[in-house]
Amino acid sequence: MISSFDVHNLKKLLRDFYTSVGVRISIFDEEFNPVAEYPETAPKFCTMIRSSKNGEEGCKACDRLHCTLARATMNTQIYRCHAGLLEAVMPLQFSGEVVGYAILAHMMPKEGLDEARDNASNLAMKYGVNKDDALNAVKEIAPHSNEQLKSYVRILDVIASYVFMQNLVTWKNEDISKKIEKYISRKLSKDLSSDDLCTQFHCSRSHLYTISEQAFGMSIMQYVTKKKMDKAMQLLEDGLSVLEVSELVGYNDYNYFCKAFTKVVGVSPAKYRKGIRAN
Repeated sequence: MISSFDVHNLKKLLRDFYTSVGVRISIFDEEFNPVAEYPETAPKFCTMIRSSKNGEEGCKACDRLHCTLARATMNTQIYRCHAGLLEAVMPLQFSGEVVGYAILAHMMPKEGLDEARDNASNLAMKYGVNKDDALNAVKEIAPHSNEQLKSYVRILDVIASYVFMQNLVTWKNEDISKKIEKYISRKLSKDLSSDDLCTQFHCSRSHLYTISEQAFGMSIMQYVTKKKMDKAMQLLEDGLSVLEVSELVGYNDYNYFCKAFTKVVGVSPAKYRKGIRAN
């Protein structure tokens, strides 16, 4: 799935959200890359964590992990980040597909606040941050109750719907079809399945079928077979044996390859090869 964001208007929406609830919000695309956030500057505590290479990598890994969980469950994930802050990530869904993520970041829990602050400052020490400095910085982060967090998540759900109603994010079939075509062309020697392609491009079977019908005029597996047989004909014309060709286009079963080739081309691979040689 390839998503496209209207960053200018999206930032206005994030600013309005922050003005209303006072929580920093970030939007990531489907590949976990940041698209827009407000405020654009992270809290001092997070800046201190990210000042080290390990801290920066920890932040990226934490974001990726919980975005992945949100995509797998199709539900909002509420969690403590690797540095002890309270966060929530919601998958942005379009027609049942995840095209991005909205992350409420950099909060402290009102319940058990002192313990949470102490825990965060201890975790900061792993990244070379002085504990007292970390504790002073984390005290600048506003605490939020569990009820407030649940309310923010509900508001975020409304925002996610608004994002699509206003076309602030779209997904483009034409882009993904080109990527699918190139991917299949590179993998003709493999036993490709629709599940493999769904996993590779983070889309459901129904969406993969729709994209294939629109872009190629046939189902995705018909297209894979066609590409394999086009390659097989080329290799037979180059003088390779039928057995060699069957293996090079991803068929471990020689007889199955012959049946598939005959069905698509109209003659058996042996007859096709013989005809080429005769000519």
